[in-house]
Amino acid sequence: MTGPRRHHALLALVASALALATALAPGASAQAGPPGAGHGGTPARSATVMTRNLYLGADLGPILTALATGNDATIVGAATRTWGAVQATLPPERMGAIADEIIAADADVVGLQEVTTWTTFAYNPQTRTVSSPTVAYDFLDLLLDALAARGADYDEVAGAIAHNFSSPPIPVLASPTATFPTRAVQLADRDVVIARSGVTATNARTGTYQNIVSFPFGASTLPVARGWGSADVRVGKATFRFVNSHLEAFGIPGVDAEQVRVAQAGELLAAQAAIATQSGSLPMVYVGDYNSRAPVAAAYSTLLAGVGTDAWTRSHPGDPGFTCCLGATLTDPTNPLTERIDLVLLGEGVKAPRVDIVGDDPAEMTASGLWPSDHAGVVARVVIPARRCR
Repeated sequence: MTGPRRHHALLALVASALALATALAPGASAQAGPPGAGHGGTPARSATVMTRNLYLGADLGPILTALATGNDATIVGAATRTWGAVQATLPPERMGAIADEIIAADADVVGLQEVTTWTTFAYNPQTRTVSSPTVAYDFLDLLLDALAARGADYDEVAGAIAHNFSSPPIPVLASPTATFPTRAVQLADRDVVIARSGVTATNARTGTYQNIVSFPFGASTLPVARGWGSADVRVGKATFRFVNSHLEAFGIPGVDAEQVRVAQAGELLAAQAAIATQSGSLPMVYVGDYNSRAPVAAAYSTLLAGVGTDAWTRSHPGDPGFTCCLGATLTDPTNPLTERIDLVLLGEGVKAPRVDIVGDDPAEMTASGLWPSDHAGVVARVVIPARRCR
């Protein structure tokens, strides 16, 4: 834990102690919850889970198309526009807005996707080499720092991070008047689980899918790695296995992206079955951006059959619950969401008495008029069966 987060954790601890002293003072009017109640008067074997795609900040389609051409000028032009788009979506401001969502949801554990790191380099156009890497935006650091600044102490669950695809450093123009590139930019994508202070996470695992797509990259290819992370989470008396993943988003000519997702979903279910064999079964909660349209697409059906219950449809029958996707610039003042691909899925015996969508109301746009992400998030209050808690 870094210094600023440790400082805010101490402040939160002091505030909690003061609140407890007030509650126990003679004449205090606070009412105790029923026996076995957890925080907020909810059942002790319950927890709040969340899935949130952070949005890497730009549409990657143009740069992927440019890389396939192998033409230097085309690649530099596309990369320059992509990097400009990322900066225009103001990642620090957006991570602050998502921190507000997490705090408002009172989330115990959050599955994050597109947790991007953007790194810039000095670029020598004569030797085509890069040097002096500088992290421009690390979305995880930005989010955790924003949470800490608001008095909320969260940390990543080590060992449950899926390190997905990375680009090579791609040259960009340093200014609109530049005639040749002197800078380069690189992105690295990962999926991360974060948990609030006091939540115990053990048995952290991660894996990489074998079924992936690869984009043409000059005379070579650029593989788009995808993976998953999981951990055994204990919140109060509730213990469950929490799984986070981001299935394939891109399609390429000649490849059915949904069938890639079906294969990845099968790999994910098989990996979790293997963990259950090795470590014992627990109630299951799957979250993520699965990129498969509920309620009819094939990968969604595969996951639902393998996990059990869709928290949203159980709580909101007949409500489409759209979560995707807002425009790439994040500036559209309307809500053009048209599909549901961000999911909370529940294993046998797990219930979700409350499920909400966040980040889909124009009132939640940032001070600069940006949506926090191109996705909405899903928050669920889950109740874990007592007979399977350990």
